[in-house]
Amino acid sequence: MQKENIIEFLLTSGFNALTYEQKNQIKLNRPTPHLLLTCQDGKYIRTFQKNWYNKFPWLTGCDKRNKVFCFTCVIFGGEKEWSVNGLSSIKNFLRKSEKHAISQKHLTNQEKFHLLGKVRIEYAISEGRRLAAVKHNEQVGINRRLIARMIHVVCFLGKQELVFRGHRENNESLNKENYLELLELLAQEEQLLKEHLLSSAILKGTSKMIQNDLIECVTSVLNSKIFNEIQRVNYVSIQADETTDVSCRSQMSIIFRYVVEQKIVERFIGFFDVSKNKTASGLADIILSEINKWKIGNKIICQTYDGASVMSGEKSGAQFRIRQIYPNTLFIHCYAHQLNLVLLHGAKTIKSVKLFICSLTMFHTFFSRSTKRSELLREQGFKLPNQTDTRWNYHSGAASTIKKHFLDLKNSVLHVTEEPGWDPISVCTASGLYDKLNDAKFVYFLILFSKVFLYTDHVFNFLQSKSLSNIKSCISEIQNLKKKLSDLRNDTNVSNCCDEAILLNNNLEYEDKKRNELCKITYEILDSLIVQINIRFEDFPKLKFVEIVNEKMFKSYYSEFPESNFIKLLQQYPNTFDADRLLNELAVIYADDRKHLPPDELLDFIIKSDLHQDIYPQVTKLCQLVLTIPSTTASSERSMSTLKRIKTFLRNTMTNERLSSLSSLAIEKNLLSGMAKDPTFVDNVIDEFADKKRSQN
Repeated sequence: MQKENIIEFLLTSGFNALTYEQKNQIKLNRPTPHLLLTCQDGKYIRTFQKNWYNKFPWLTGCDKRNKVFCFTCVIFGGEKEWSVNGLSSIKNFLRKSEKHAISQKHLTNQEKFHLLGKVRIEYAISEGRRLAAVKHNEQVGINRRLIARMIHVVCFLGKQELVFRGHRENNESLNKENYLELLELLAQEEQLLKEHLLSSAILKGTSKMIQNDLIECVTSVLNSKIFNEIQRVNYVSIQADETTDVSCRSQMSIIFRYVVEQKIVERFIGFFDVSKNKTASGLADIILSEINKWKIGNKIICQTYDGASVMSGEKSGAQFRIRQIYPNTLFIHCYAHQLNLVLLHGAKTIKSVKLFICSLTMFHTFFSRSTKRSELLREQGFKLPNQTDTRWNYHSGAASTIKKHFLDLKNSVLHVTEEPGWDPISVCTASGLYDKLNDAKFVYFLILFSKVFLYTDHVFNFLQSKSLSNIKSCISEIQNLKKKLSDLRNDTNVSNCCDEAILLNNNLEYEDKKRNELCKITYEILDSLIVQINIRFEDFPKLKFVEIVNEKMFKSYYSEFPESNFIKLLQQYPNTFDADRLLNELAVIYADDRKHLPPDELLDFIIKSDLHQDIYPQVTKLCQLVLTIPSTTASSERSMSTLKRIKTFLRNTMTNERLSSLSSLAIEKNLLSGMAKDPTFVDNVIDEFADKKRSQN
């Protein structure tokens, strides 16, 4: 019932026709409309004053009748003028009101009004119903305590990435898996839980459906927290990556990145089964659906995927389709993927390098295919890293291990060739590997690539690091890598590599002709890598605007403002900034040495100093935007690792909803742990669970 219609309803239908709950609701909604009542008082025309409602807390009015009434007398009956007819004239209104306020009937009604809702009559006259209500409330409290314990178990297992259910969960089973086993362990110390598990026939809480419901409800509350975070931020970027799980289903992981106050956060949104449609349009439709679901269409500033054409294609990829709807959404290749492609495909186009990489692989293959051969290395106190064709880090690890344990490895393969008891294939392969360790070119490449890997590993690990703060740092690391590779391109480095190779294997010799040949190949390798870096990181120019917040340039910017980068920013994100104000705010920042800080620290300083709203609102937005732009899909790849831990060969039939929910609990364990400290968290999950059961029934 609308508030303005309450008096009209009471005058026509009466108060007694309402339910107890409706009566209490009306008590809290006294109408106080503005009425058009006037009267002539000598020379003056007096009008109805709305502050009279404050002076007389029982006073009310009716828009439709344009009259004033006594709210309590309309409800319980009283003087006809105040409860039925109403006052349409305000002549002597204050005197009439004060007189009514002290009348016996009004005071009686005021007492009834005050006590309304304090004691429910039907409960007061029925002791049986009162006791039943008390018992019901006690049972509700017990049920909430039991479900709270189950929620704690769900959160624990989810965060620890432990199995919930077993193949056999009956009483005869020796292992009912973690959910039931943990509940039974807790029941040994909690009598209430023990009695529930032994006697409950309804909502025992141990079935797979209840487990799934609880997992979904915890995830729902977790997602509500993320949704509320997102609604408060200015910018959001999307990261997506795809992998195949153990049940041969293609799963796309989606991550949202944004800045909450001064902290960068990356939130896992879910896994999405894309097995049936891995086309650009199919993948784009899923991403667009999530954009609409989370209501971030006006906040999207960037999207980051790997280099697959279905995602990154300029004219038909998923990123292109998304930019057609959200044109200001910058697309960036995942720089970790790009660096991997630089190293995998750049150097391997050279035949001698390709042979060197194949030789590295052969050492692992030889020793890993036989326990007897593997034992040779274990006796020497080391092992070769596991092989992978998709990560350059494997080749780096293999080269580093072979170089570090060169003599031990040489003795191991020599042992196979000289000692009796080895099969012909092992002897033949070991002989070939021994020749490799005595090959001048192979050992030279071992030294050269160890130096290259020293730089590339640092950048690769940096790009994959959870602590990667912003895109500006990524650009700087890539540029430093190019410089360090260029520095290796000289005759002195070639000579040093030859000398180090001789120290590693003193049987080697590098004559001038050999050194010249190696010098030529070295230049070719380094040139190939540098060219590949330039090609695969060619989108750097469109990120030049991030240089505006390069703290190392602030002093020079104070003398000469970076106009071209400023224009690129406004072109990339039109209608986002107040250009004039941003320019002036930046000028003030550039002039103050105390504010020559990286974007994350500058943002932290501005917010903690409470300067973000009135003094530097545009610089605050700029720092948030720059920090929101991701350089890699590292978080997406970490979610893939979680997927492989949760969905294993023994647990490969779970639904995608359960997989995604369990992954959320595991990936967002820090957020979940923080929320669990809030006493309202469990209550929110229980309410979500209750709503779910009601909808199912």
